[in-house]
Amino acid sequence: MATVSLPSSLPDPPDGFADEIRTLVEATAPRLFAVVEQFRTSDGSHDARVAAWGLAHEDGSAQVTAVDGGFRMSLRTPDRAAHMISLRPGSVGCLVWPGSATAPFAPKS
Repeated sequence: MATVSLPSSLPDPPDGFADEIRTLVEATAPRLFAVVEQFRTSDGSHDARVAAWGLAHEDGSAQVTAVDGGFRMSLRTPDRAAHMISLRPGSVGCLVWPGSATAPFAPKS
């Protein structure tokens, strides 16, 4: 893990300042999510794939990147990414929040 060195022209930071910075970073870090595409295969069984990964920001916006590199988007909300996947015929998009205790596969319409 890299550390940040303060310029030598600044006075020494007060005790506990590094902890304050760490708290600030943890409080404002974007939240990771996957955009999962659910679909039926040619034999009628269910399948799914992670189509994209995204970062949800504190203001509600999201940055999303396709797993295959096919697209990168800035969206007003993470739900818009699931909606866009659902526009593909035969597909339903949903968001999965890693580490979430809630049901991860609630389809978004």
